[in-house]
Amino acid sequence: MIFVRPQTGQRGVRGSVTLRWIVGLAAVAAVATACSTSTSGQGGSAGSNPPASQSTPSTGSSAPSSGSSSTSAAPLPSKPVHVSLQMSDGTQVGVGMPIIAYLSRPITDAKAFAAATKVTVNGSEVHGAWYFERKYGLKGKPIEADYRLANYWPGHATIHMDLPVKGLSAGMSHGHQLKYDDDLTLSFTTGKANILTVSNATHQLTVMSDGKLWGKFPVSLGASNTPTARGTKVIMEKGLSICMSGPGYNECGIKDTQRLTYGGEYLHSAPWNVYNIEHGINSSNGCTNLLPADADKLYHFLEIGDVVQYPDANGPHMTLGAGYGDWNLTWSQWQLGGLYPTS
Repeated sequence: MIFVRPQTGQRGVRGSVTLRWIVGLAAVAAVATACSTSTSGQGGSAGSNPPASQSTPSTGSSAPSSGSSSTSAAPLPSKPVHVSLQMSDGTQVGVGMPIIAYLSRPITDAKAFAAATKVTVNGSEVHGAWYFERKYGLKGKPIEADYRLANYWPGHATIHMDLPVKGLSAGMSHGHQLKYDDDLTLSFTTGKANILTVSNATHQLTVMSDGKLWGKFPVSLGASNTPTARGTKVIMEKGLSICMSGPGYNECGIKDTQRLTYGGEYLHSAPWNVYNIEHGINSSNGCTNLLPADADKLYHFLEIGDVVQYPDANGPHMTLGAGYGDWNLTWSQWQLGGLYPTS
């Protein structure tokens, strides 16, 4: 078992913006399994929203009746659902970064939430979708909702979201009407469209930036007993120095780390593993080991939200809850809404 001990000096996008998601990640990474993957369970249920009141029509005849009357049911008690966003206004991210929202309690109906969402890219309306899942480890935020398009955001774009949900129904729960208690907006930008592909066949990491080849770098992936997950990952966090340890392995001061999963897969510098990196030998504990100079170059070029694809890695498939794993679902699967149907 390998553990990561994050140290001080964590930084956000380009070192100038403190991202809200680092707080959540730090809670998970306080004692995390390094260079391995984790999954989160998912389940779903959908509820309907019955009318808040019901009227009994009066009866009448040709003759006036002084006894006719009508009654109305008392309004149902309500409970608030607070929505918070992981990203802050003015943040710059990579093109694979979803919009992430947290709900303060489970709901039973997400249709009004989805219908109210309006997103524009460079001023033009786009049509993405929300996907709801259970969230573990964040107090008061049991539900996570991620919003993405069918494809990645464009590079160098300005994205704006309006979420006017205050007072809208979130369904019923234990005899209470659930209602959102706030309206939200978000504006952020994307940087270069950086798409990385890590090939197990060639033991190379290839960077395409804005559609052009930016560089190729040798790597060592996970050994057969500690494989690297297949699928599409997104850079979640950047840190200057961490410690990794395990059976026969204890290294501190590991530099140029870029987290890919909650379980502890990273892109990082591996000066102790130069021979295997240069000779295409998989020997890591699941991480993508890089030569020190290459790791430094990539660290200063890439940003949180950049996409890292592993089409043929030797491990299990990357799952939605193992990190920012949204791109491992097809668009048709995503549009179903996950825990709560959205249409």
